[in-house]
Amino acid sequence: MPSRAWLSAISVVSCATLGSLFGACKSRPAEPASGARDAASSASGAASVGYMTDSGLTMLPVVEVESDAGPVSSAIPVPLSKIESVVNASHLPPYSGPKGAVEGVVRVTGDAPAKRNVTIPFDCGEAYATYGKVFREGNDRTLADAMVAVTGYEGYIPAQGDAYPISIHGCAYDRRTIVLTYGQRIEVTNRDPRQSYLPKLDGSKVPAQMVAMPKGDPVKLYPMEIGHYALKEDMKGAGWMYADVFVLQYSTHAVTGLDGRYRISGIPAGKVKVSVFLPSIDKEMHSETGAEVSTVEREVEIKDGETTQLDIEFPYKVPKALPKPKPGTTAPIIK
Repeated sequence: MPSRAWLSAISVVSCATLGSLFGACKSRPAEPASGARDAASSASGAASVGYMTDSGLTMLPVVEVESDAGPVSSAIPVPLSKIESVVNASHLPPYSGPKGAVEGVVRVTGDAPAKRNVTIPFDCGEAYATYGKVFREGNDRTLADAMVAVTGYEGYIPAQGDAYPISIHGCAYDRRTIVLTYGQRIEVTNRDPRQSYLPKLDGSKVPAQMVAMPKGDPVKLYPMEIGHYALKEDMKGAGWMYADVFVLQYSTHAVTGLDGRYRISGIPAGKVKVSVFLPSIDKEMHSETGAEVSTVEREVEIKDGETTQLDIEFPYKVPKALPKPKPGTTAPIIK
C-alpha cells in the first residue's frame, strides 16, 4: 500500500492524533475579555443568527477566543495568527513564480462496489444512489468522492475563498468527501422543498446546532483545527447520511464528482506528487468497508503556463468478508 505521507498533515494537530479531536482538543477556551467576544461575534455573524435547542429558538451564542489572540479570521472564529501558523508558518508571500495545473479523470478498476447494509426511507430517493454502495461510480467507471492532492512543491498557495459550499437534496449531501484548507468553513444549503435537516460536524465542538430550512440560508459549520471530521445529519436519525471531512494545511486539493474529473491549478512548476485517496474504503476510518488499497500516487512534471493531463486508475477489490456492522455504526469512525 503506498505511503500516505501527503495526508499526514491532518494528524499534526495540537493534540497529536486525530482521535484527540474528541478529547483534549475540545477543551473550552479561556474566558475572553469583552472586546474579544465582540470581535468573534462580528466575524462569525453570531449576533443575528438563530438556532434551535431543546428549549426552542434562541440566538447563536458568541464563540469565545482568547483575549490576546489578535484579529479574528473572517471565515472561522479563530485568530488569524493561529491559522497562519498552520498554513504558512514561514510567513511567505503568496507564490508568484512559474506555475501550472494538473487535471484528469479518475476511474476505478476491478470489482464493482459492494452494497452497504443500510436502511433508507422510500422518500429519500437520492440517498439510495449516494449511500447504497461502498462508493459511487459514474459512467465508464469514473470514480466519485475521491480526494486528489498535490504535494512536494515549495511555496505558499492561499486557499480560494472563505467558504466550501455543500447542498442537501433527497436526504443526501451532494458529495461524500469534503476537503478544506484550514481557515475555511463549510456552508450547508438545503435544496429540498419541504424537509428540514440538522447538519452536524462531528469532531468540532459547538454550543448548539442550526437547522437547515427548506431553501433557506446556508448553515455555517466551523472546523477549528486541522484533522478528520464527519458531516452528519442529526434530525432524521439518518446514520447513513454523512461525508468525510478533511481539513488540511495546504490548498492544492480537489474532490472528484460523478464524472471522475478533477483540476488543481496554481501549482509551482517542477516535479510534484499527485495522490488519490478514497476515504470510504479506508480501513482506519471505515472498518466495515475497508479494502487493501485506499490510496494511489503518481509523480508528474508541472510546466509553467501549461496544464498537465493525468488520468488515474484506482484498483478496488471487495474484501473477502465484510464484517456485519453493529447497530448504529453505519457512520464513519473518526480517529
